[in-house]
Amino acid sequence: MPGKNDYVHYGAYGVCQVEDLRSIRFGPDTPRREYYVLRPVDQDGACIYVPADNPTLTGRMRPVLSRGEVDRLLASVREERLPWVEDRRQRLDAFRDILCRGDERELLLLARCLYQKSRETAKGLSSTDAQILKKAEAMIAQAFSFSLRIGPQQVGGYIRRKLDLTAESCAPARPKE
Repeated sequence: MPGKNDYVHYGAYGVCQVEDLRSIRFGPDTPRREYYVLRPVDQDGACIYVPADNPTLTGRMRPVLSRGEVDRLLASVREERLPWVEDRRQRLDAFRDILCRGDERELLLLARCLYQKSRETAKGLSSTDAQILKKAEAMIAQAFSFSLRIGPQQVGGYIRRKLDLTAESCAPARPKE
Protein backbone atom coordinates (compact mmCIF):
# COMPACT_ATOMS: atom_id res chain seq x y z
CA MET A 1 0.00 0.00 0.00
CA PRO A 2 1.13 3.56 -0.61
CA GLY A 3 3.04 5.57 1.94
CA LYS A 4 3.03 9.20 2.97
CA ASN A 5 3.82 11.60 0.09
CA ASP A 6 3.40 8.87 -2.55
CA TYR A 7 1.27 9.63 -5.58
CA VAL A 8 -1.62 7.36 -6.53
CA HIS A 9 -4.36 7.36 -9.10
CA TYR A 10 -7.75 7.27 -7.35
CA GLY A 11 -10.64 6.68 -9.75
CA ALA A 12 -12.35 9.76 -11.15
CA TYR A 13 -10.37 11.99 -8.75
CA GLY A 14 -7.27 11.30 -10.82
CA VAL A 15 -3.79 11.71 -9.42
CA CYS A 16 -3.67 12.30 -5.66
CA GLN A 17 -0.87 12.68 -3.16
CA VAL A 18 -1.09 10.55 -0.03
CA GLU A 19 -0.91 13.20 2.65
CA ASP A 20 -1.11 10.83 5.59
CA LEU A 21 -2.45 7.64 7.11
CA ARG A 22 -4.17 8.63 10.33
CA SER A 23 -6.68 7.49 12.90
CA ILE A 24 -9.89 9.52 12.62
CA ARG A 25 -13.30 9.44 14.25
CA PHE A 26 -15.92 11.23 12.15
CA GLY A 27 -18.69 11.22 14.74
CA PRO A 28 -19.17 10.78 18.48
CA ASP A 29 -20.89 7.41 17.97
CA THR A 30 -18.37 6.00 15.52
CA PRO A 31 -15.14 4.22 16.37
CA ARG A 32 -11.74 5.53 15.30
CA ARG A 33 -10.52 4.11 12.01
CA GLU A 34 -7.36 4.40 9.99
CA TYR A 35 -7.82 6.53 6.87
CA TYR A 36 -5.62 7.39 3.93
CA VAL A 37 -5.83 11.14 3.47
CA LEU A 38 -5.57 11.93 -0.25
CA ARG A 39 -5.14 15.34 -1.88
CA PRO A 40 -6.06 15.49 -5.59
CA VAL A 41 -3.25 17.34 -7.37
CA ASP A 42 -5.63 19.29 -9.63
CA GLN A 43 -8.26 20.23 -7.03
CA ASP A 44 -6.97 22.79 -4.56
CA GLY A 45 -8.42 22.31 -1.10
CA ALA A 46 -10.04 18.95 -1.89
CA CYS A 47 -9.43 16.10 0.51
CA ILE A 48 -10.48 12.46 0.25
CA TYR A 49 -10.60 10.07 3.21
CA VAL A 50 -10.23 6.41 2.28
CA PRO A 51 -10.78 3.85 5.05
CA ALA A 52 -7.62 1.76 5.22
CA ASP A 53 -9.63 -1.32 6.26
CA ASN A 54 -11.94 -1.18 3.23
CA PRO A 55 -10.36 -3.29 0.46
CA THR A 56 -12.91 -2.12 -2.12
CA LEU A 57 -11.95 1.52 -1.65
CA THR A 58 -8.22 0.98 -1.11
CA GLY A 59 -8.27 -1.21 -4.21
CA ARG A 60 -9.17 1.89 -6.22
CA MET A 61 -5.82 3.42 -5.31
CA ARG A 62 -3.43 2.49 -8.10
CA PRO A 63 0.16 3.51 -8.68
CA VAL A 64 0.65 6.42 -11.07
CA LEU A 65 1.90 5.23 -14.44
CA SER A 66 5.49 5.87 -15.45
CA ARG A 67 6.39 7.27 -18.88
CA GLY A 68 7.30 3.76 -20.04
CA GLU A 69 3.99 2.39 -18.78
CA VAL A 70 2.10 5.15 -20.62
CA ASP A 71 3.94 4.28 -23.84
CA ARG A 72 3.27 0.54 -23.39
CA LEU A 73 -0.39 1.27 -22.67
CA LEU A 74 -0.72 3.34 -25.83
CA ALA A 75 0.91 0.57 -27.87
CA SER A 76 -1.39 -2.05 -26.34
CA VAL A 77 -4.61 -0.21 -27.23
CA ARG A 78 -3.54 0.58 -30.79
CA GLU A 79 -5.67 -2.19 -32.33
CA GLU A 80 -8.21 -2.64 -29.52
CA ARG A 81 -11.74 -1.23 -29.80
CA LEU A 82 -14.62 -0.64 -27.41
CA PRO A 83 -17.88 -1.78 -29.03
CA TRP A 84 -20.59 0.84 -29.58
CA VAL A 85 -23.76 0.20 -27.56
CA GLU A 86 -26.82 1.29 -29.53
CA ASP A 87 -29.18 1.56 -26.55
CA ARG A 88 -28.60 5.09 -25.20
CA ARG A 89 -29.24 4.23 -21.54
CA GLN A 90 -27.08 1.11 -21.56
CA ARG A 91 -24.32 3.06 -23.31
CA LEU A 92 -24.56 5.89 -20.77
CA ASP A 93 -24.36 3.41 -17.86
CA ALA A 94 -21.36 1.65 -19.40
CA PHE A 95 -19.56 4.93 -20.15
CA ARG A 96 -20.23 6.33 -16.67
CA ASP A 97 -18.84 3.13 -15.13
CA ILE A 98 -15.65 3.62 -17.14
CA LEU A 99 -15.39 7.23 -15.97
CA CYS A 100 -15.93 6.19 -12.33
CA ARG A 101 -13.21 3.54 -12.49
CA GLY A 102 -10.78 6.00 -14.03
CA ASP A 103 -8.73 3.23 -15.64
CA GLU A 104 -6.49 4.82 -18.27
CA ARG A 105 -6.80 1.91 -20.70
CA GLU A 106 -10.59 2.00 -20.58
CA LEU A 107 -10.59 5.80 -20.88
CA LEU A 108 -8.45 5.61 -24.02
CA LEU A 109 -10.78 3.01 -25.53
CA LEU A 110 -13.82 5.11 -24.59
CA ALA A 111 -12.35 8.23 -26.21
CA ARG A 112 -11.45 6.29 -29.36
CA CYS A 113 -14.95 4.78 -29.52
CA LEU A 114 -16.56 8.22 -29.28
CA TYR A 115 -14.12 9.77 -31.81
CA GLN A 116 -14.90 7.00 -34.26
CA LYS A 117 -18.66 7.35 -33.77
CA SER A 118 -18.43 11.11 -34.31
CA ARG A 119 -16.68 10.53 -37.66
CA GLU A 120 -19.24 7.92 -38.76
CA THR A 121 -22.30 10.04 -37.98
CA ALA A 122 -23.16 13.13 -40.00
CA LYS A 123 -25.12 14.53 -37.04
CA GLY A 124 -22.19 14.17 -34.66
CA LEU A 125 -22.34 12.99 -31.08
CA SER A 126 -25.30 13.54 -28.80
CA SER A 127 -24.66 16.19 -26.15
CA THR A 128 -24.42 13.46 -23.50
CA ASP A 129 -21.84 11.48 -25.49
CA ALA A 130 -19.91 14.71 -26.17
CA GLN A 131 -19.84 15.51 -22.43
CA ILE A 132 -18.57 12.01 -21.65
CA LEU A 133 -15.86 12.39 -24.28
CA LYS A 134 -14.82 15.73 -22.78
CA LYS A 135 -14.60 14.20 -19.28
CA ALA A 136 -12.62 11.18 -20.57
CA GLU A 137 -10.21 13.50 -22.40
CA ALA A 138 -9.72 15.59 -19.25
CA MET A 139 -9.05 12.51 -17.13
CA ILE A 140 -6.55 11.14 -19.66
CA ALA A 141 -4.84 14.53 -19.93
CA GLN A 142 -4.54 14.85 -16.16
CA ALA A 143 -3.14 11.37 -15.60
CA PHE A 144 -0.77 11.39 -18.57
CA SER A 145 0.46 14.96 -18.07
CA PHE A 146 1.49 14.05 -14.52
CA SER A 147 3.25 10.87 -15.65
CA LEU A 148 4.88 12.44 -18.71
CA ARG A 149 5.62 15.75 -16.98
CA ILE A 150 4.07 17.75 -19.81
CA GLY A 151 1.15 20.17 -19.84
CA PRO A 152 -2.36 18.70 -20.14
CA GLN A 153 -2.80 20.56 -23.44
CA GLN A 154 0.19 18.61 -24.86
CA VAL A 155 -1.19 15.15 -24.07
CA GLY A 156 -3.39 14.90 -27.17
CA GLY A 157 -0.43 15.56 -29.45
CA TYR A 158 1.70 13.05 -27.55
CA ILE A 159 -0.98 10.36 -27.92
CA ARG A 160 -1.44 11.11 -31.64
CA ARG A 161 2.32 10.84 -32.23
CA LYS A 162 2.55 7.54 -30.36
CA LEU A 163 -0.42 6.10 -32.23
CA ASP A 164 0.68 7.55 -35.61
CA LEU A 165 -2.57 9.49 -35.95
CA THR A 166 -3.08 12.87 -37.50
CA ALA A 167 -4.84 15.62 -35.55
CA GLU A 168 -7.54 15.69 -38.22
CA SER A 169 -8.32 11.97 -37.88
CA CYS A 170 -8.80 12.36 -34.11
CA ALA A 171 -10.80 15.55 -33.92
CA PRO A 172 -14.22 14.91 -32.41
CA ALA A 173 -17.25 16.14 -34.27
CA ARG A 174 -19.35 18.88 -32.73
CA PRO A 175 -22.30 17.69 -30.63
CA LYS A 176 -25.75 17.66 -32.17
CA GLU A 177 -27.65 20.87 -31.67
